Amino acid sequence: MQMNRTSVFQYMHLHKIRRIRLRNSTAVMMPLGKDQWERLPLENNPIYGILLLSDLVLANMGHEDFTIYYEKIEGSDLIFKGMIAVFSLDLGPAIAGLHVEDYKTEEDMVEDAVVISHALARKASICDLGFGGAQVVVDYETPIKFTYNHPDTFPLLEHIGKIVEEYDGKLILAPDQNTSMNNMHIAQRTTQHVICNVNESSFVPVEDKNEEPGSQNGSGDPAGFTAFSVYHSMKVGFDFLDGNDSLSGRKILIIGLGNVGLALIDYLVKEGADLYGADFNDSTCRIMEEIYGMKIIARNEIECHQAHAVECDVLVPCAGAGLISDKRLKDFKAKIICGSANHQLNQDKDAVLLHDRGILYIPDFLANCGGLINASQEVQRGSDGTREYRVHYDEKDVTKKILDMKRVVRQILDESSEEGLSPFEVAIARADLKMQDKRKVRWIRYMVRDVPNK
Repeated sequence: MQMNRTSVFQYMHLHKIRRIRLRNSTAVMMPLGKDQWERLPLENNPIYGILLLSDLVLANMGHEDFTIYYEKIEGSDLIFKGMIAVFSLDLGPAIAGLHVEDYKTEEDMVEDAVVISHALARKASICDLGFGGAQVVVDYETPIKFTYNHPDTFPLLEHIGKIVEEYDGKLILAPDQNTSMNNMHIAQRTTQHVICNVNESSFVPVEDKNEEPGSQNGSGDPAGFTAFSVYHSMKVGFDFLDGNDSLSGRKILIIGLGNVGLALIDYLVKEGADLYGADFNDSTCRIMEEIYGMKIIARNEIECHQAHAVECDVLVPCAGAGLISDKRLKDFKAKIICGSANHQLNQDKDAVLLHDRGILYIPDFLANCGGLINASQEVQRGSDGTREYRVHYDEKDVTKKILDMKRVVRQILDESSEEGLSPFEVAIARADLKMQDKRKVRWIRYMVRDVPNK
């Protein structure tokens, strides 16, 4: 990452600081070689601006904790440059997606950490999974190494596992952008607090071209379950619009023909949908044409950026973030937008603008919840109230939970119609209120304990 005079990581390097923490509008630091927090001097501090901006954003959104890391990894030349944002622990330990990117600015890292942690908390809340939300973002020059689980990344994954372990069960690591089940297998070397693991019937490439078996009761690839929830969400959407949930003959455009897109196609073909596709990879497009008879409308990056403007019954974003923005709103010609990609909105207000245009947008964190539902099955509450990992996994339980979410989707669509609101507004209100109610209870208990006996 290119440094400048106000770079947080450069400041931490020069002043031998390995961690900076923002919590309750207080900034503290952990110097190199120490394990205790100390007050961070802010007067004339060159990074005061980004810290203040970050603190204002965190306070406005209601985050509980935010930590910046600049730590050399033992036995390696690697330095962990990352941030962890904890949005909510109100409903249970926070599931934290691991997002790796070659970031251009630290502001981009803060934005991803803050926005995605909030979205994860909402998804866990609306699915009633008993978890909160957090996010781990990592600045790494070659993210594709994580995608392929290259051994060069193993020391970093093990270090992140150690940090997760420090949270003493309040943080649970899961894969997100540019990371995978295989990465979770490596992180599990240093912490049990990991979900979305390779299952025991599969193998993970490790050092020296060896392989290791996956975890007993690992939940495996979430793609099929994510596709399953998207499929049923769009059926609910059509039933809501015209009283017919059949997808037969419906023109469905899938943008992004990766694992989830492919799994979704299997369901749509069986229903007789009229399939259209768009993907950066021309080879993938040709395979879809040959095997499924899919009509490809975009097969490179330039064409894919225009694919959203094609008239269709359902637009299904299955790749990329920020597809929906106020600049593009006039281009959308779909009746329904319902996909697996996370963070489809550039801003929350774009969902309202879509609604005003008569387009039914089923919120991403609701439509694609199947993957998280599946992965969360790796964590169960023991008889003593503690969390137990990978003691049981039943695919039937996952399928039942995803099918139960159809009722939630329909309730949200009906309520949006009755109240004259967008489904997104209703969905976030439902998710956020659950967390706020628990937070109030936690605060009251804290205050009661803090009151001295009379």
